[in-house]
Amino acid sequence: MSNFCSGDLVAGISKILQTNFINADLESYYLQMISEFDSTTDTKLKELEIGDLKGVTDFLNSKTDLKNLGIDFPVYFGNHTQNKNKIMIVAMDAKRTNQIGKKIVLGSVFNLHNYKGRTTNENDYWKFVEPLLEDNFVYLTDIFKIYYETSITQKGSKSTLLSNKDKDYTTGKHLQLNKTILEQEINLVKPNSIIALGNEAASALRSIQEIPNKDNYLTKNGIEYIFMPHISRTVTQSIPTIANLFISLGKIKKIEEFERLGNEIHNANKIRFQ
Repeated sequence: MSNFCSGDLVAGISKILQTNFINADLESYYLQMISEFDSTTDTKLKELEIGDLKGVTDFLNSKTDLKNLGIDFPVYFGNHTQNKNKIMIVAMDAKRTNQIGKKIVLGSVFNLHNYKGRTTNENDYWKFVEPLLEDNFVYLTDIFKIYYETSITQKGSKSTLLSNKDKDYTTGKHLQLNKTILEQEINLVKPNSIIALGNEAASALRSIQEIPNKDNYLTKNGIEYIFMPHISRTVTQSIPTIANLFISLGKIKKIEEFERLGNEIHNANKIRFQ
């Protein structure tokens, strides 16, 4: 797909991340992802060290039993200059599993730079994103730029703490760092709409953008915000979620019939928005 991360926007994204967060030649990573976009071989990006990061190095080194570190690069589809309608999709973080040690495994949001990642039956995200590409420029990013797991001990019991549940990371200066990066991404992309996928991403976006926790759809500073349910298969089995999905898709694609159908499903089951 020739419109994957094409044009000059890669340089802008790289500059944002290099200025605030990662001390590495990020454009070379994007060039690799672009060149291997249609390859049926898994794209393996060179891992980073904690010392390659800015603003969080000492913080991460202070954590106990650190594992599953990951960063997903923002990616985009379409012509940023020519496409008038620009959609930004925000996910929570770059979740990783089964990874021991302090190496930071790199990828892209929802693994969309990878052919196998897009074509696997388990990637419901690509099934959601691909239909949007016909009429829109679509940019995908994570709210929290790094994911990790650490061990904590409470009342003599040891447990695993995820980065998105770690208040040392999700508040204060580290929250501000992620907010700064997201705001610069918004200024770069200039989206018409920002979509948060899932309750956790929605909660973080509301906090960062100072949006009241009540409306699923609203406009602020000329940007339409859409807070969608998570689109994993487990979540989408529920009727309220399906109703919200219809409404959200109707707003994204500007199809009034989808919105009407979603509201009818809600009304039929006497369900109100949470």
